[in-house]
Amino acid sequence: MTLHLASTGTLDVEHTLRVLKLHSLPSQERIDESTAQVHRVLRLDDHLVEVRLTLQTIGVSIEHDAPNDLVPKLRTTIDRWLGLSQDTSCAYASVHEQPTLARLARASNNLRLISYPTIFEALATTIIGQQVSLAAARTLAGRYVEKLGELHPCGLRTFPTAQVTASLDPLQLQAIIRCPLARATTLHTVASWYQNFGRQLAGQDQQFLAQLLALRGVGPWTKDYMALRGLRMPDVFLTSDLVIRRAIINADVRQQDIDRLPTPARYLATLLLWDYDARGQV
Repeated sequence: MTLHLASTGTLDVEHTLRVLKLHSLPSQERIDESTAQVHRVLRLDDHLVEVRLTLQTIGVSIEHDAPNDLVPKLRTTIDRWLGLSQDTSCAYASVHEQPTLARLARASNNLRLISYPTIFEALATTIIGQQVSLAAARTLAGRYVEKLGELHPCGLRTFPTAQVTASLDPLQLQAIIRCPLARATTLHTVASWYQNFGRQLAGQDQQFLAQLLALRGVGPWTKDYMALRGLRMPDVFLTSDLVIRRAIINADVRQQDIDRLPTPARYLATLLLWDYDARGQV
């Protein structure tokens, strides 16, 4: 079956593919930039759904095998993942009022926040990626998915569930991911918390983040990154992010321009600086 989801405003296909590719794991996802297609298997409730997304400037066309009763959830999942219904016009208007940010906005005028298909995928990948480069994080997460993700007949694996992750002990997770024991322990702690408490806090973002930050091994960067890319909170500017700090210097962005942004537009400053760095404009 085919499903069409329209985007609010223009979908920047190149940017979307670039962000997806930065975080893509070989056993989980196939991306064909030449055709702007993304092939994944999503877990909707207890059902595995194979999807092939074709990105267009007006939205996304989705070939899928979801049963009819799961189509609304599939629609919501992909819309939220890619930010298709996000209206960025007000945020861009605010950014254009700040001179050093306006330069970046003119070069990338259709960015939107790309998230993850599920909250737990955002959580787990954020924990695994703590204090390592993006390339290293992909390697570690790739091992995690290869070992614990459920294999679909198409050859791709789903992202591991919180339940499966919490069922192992930290030493087992360390052996699978080949990461420091402290990080495997944090992943186990977060998975157990999410399984027992976190998933019940849907829509209660501040309570979710407060409980998350209270967990051993979770610091301010993890909380803020999760708030932005996991919960899609628009008021987050990732001050502590090393890439953001580098981009501020290289792009000659004034801190006062960032500080003057209204809170609903702060996410866009983060996206613009990430995009500037990813495009190598130094």
